[in-house]
Amino acid sequence: SIDLLEAALPEQERFVEGALESTGAAEGDPYGVVLWPAAQVVAAALLALLLRDGSRRRIVELGCGTGLCSLAASTVPKTVVLATDYRQEPLELLQQAAVLNRERLQRTGAIETSTISTKCLDFTQQAVPEADVIVAADLLYLRSASEALARGCIAALRTGSHILVGDSDRPGRQAFLSVLRSALREDRGNFERLQGWSLASPRHEL
Repeated sequence: SIDLLEAALPEQERFVEGALESTGAAEGDPYGVVLWPAAQVVAAALLALLLRDGSRRRIVELGCGTGLCSLAASTVPKTVVLATDYRQEPLELLQQAAVLNRERLQRTGAIETSTISTKCLDFTQQAVPEADVIVAADLLYLRSASEALARGCIAALRTGSHILVGDSDRPGRQAFLSVLRSALREDRGNFERLQGWSLASPRHEL
């Protein structure tokens, strides 16, 4: 099992209020400090890939939020995990969760976890770091971000990276697929429908 930390409801409300008062709504959104269903599916796929292919050791998670994918990857020995998000709050939650998981798993003698590095990175403005595997889950909220993510994925694919993207039918899905299909000249690209889950902790209505 993996210990994962989320922001409490009052903190989520604070982020939403900040977003509503801001000119850019994404600047204060609460979505990165709670877990969403696609992360569980991507984390499971990532673990399966890492256990199947031992040559893929450098992992980058884009828009990591609570960092379930990064935490899962860190349970595989000798992985190098970089979790990125454009805001500091999710990275701080992830760093605390990483410590909790490392201490618990090492105390029980289950496994020795790999270190998770974190970095503030806005993939809509900055290049996606090089990696063997790049993962992203539940990021397709805005058209602009979805198109930017698709462009980053395309660039990474051309350098040999393996890409895992999960989505819970967010508004930017079609924009993401459109850019991806156009660049790769592939009309059949689509998401595979799978069952995901999220925690039962409180969620802000926005």
